[in-house]
Amino acid sequence: MSTEKSNVRVCVFDSGIGGLPFFKAILEEFPYLEIYYVADDAGFPYGTKSVETIRDILFERIRRVRARLDPDILVISCMTAVLVGLKDLQEAHQAMHIIGAMPPIATAAQETRTRRIALMTTALAAEDVYLDNLIARHAPDIEVIRIPAQDLVDYVEQHLPFASPESAQASVQPYIKYVRDEGVDRIVLASSHFVLLEETIYTLLSKEGIDHVRLLDSRNKVLSELRVLVQNNRWERAASLEKPALKRTGFFLTSDRSPAPSYLTWAHRFGLSLPQLL
Repeated sequence: MSTEKSNVRVCVFDSGIGGLPFFKAILEEFPYLEIYYVADDAGFPYGTKSVETIRDILFERIRRVRARLDPDILVISCMTAVLVGLKDLQEAHQAMHIIGAMPPIATAAQETRTRRIALMTTALAAEDVYLDNLIARHAPDIEVIRIPAQDLVDYVEQHLPFASPESAQASVQPYIKYVRDEGVDRIVLASSHFVLLEETIYTLLSKEGIDHVRLLDSRNKVLSELRVLVQNNRWERAASLEKPALKRTGFFLTSDRSPAPSYLTWAHRFGLSLPQLL
């Protein structure tokens, strides 16, 4: 692929395929931008690694992303990566705008009527000090129940594209017990992978007769930050003046092996070309 830039370029980066709903939302709102997706299949999963290991991985991967794709805007949709490395990456790459998908704890705290919310997280994020600070800042008077669901991250990455609705619901069922038993009415999907289970979770909640619970994720906040960047930099007008072109998208993996079948299936579902190696 030629790296000569003819348009504003956005790259969505994730530990795996969890950021695909973010990619889709950005593409639908900003079809005139170049939008690429990078899944760090070589580093997946982040949630079982140490903070130091994840930080080292992130700096190496983002260096490769800049060398290959040279994005104007980088969206990090993996919330474990955001909690661990966003500020350091922003400091190290000041010439590139970096947006992090922060868990919408403040929104959940404002909306809850039971004053009890749940955070579905990776294993590492559930114990992260930065998450402690977010909760203290945005939900100091709210009961926040952390639900580590690392097995769901692995399930979504490798098995969900081939799973029946019944299988997907069975994977989520143990976590719905927290909702029922703890009386929460807002669930923050604090891992991008869980966004791909949104429909499954709502279906299961409906079957359980739980109709007052709402799921929250970071897509709206990411889109809001992107709108500000595009408008402030006048990229929207510049892009609209360019010659019409085929939609520019691409799917990249960080490993040096052939894509797993699950990645091929996810690419097809989101209208992406076959994955290339970064």
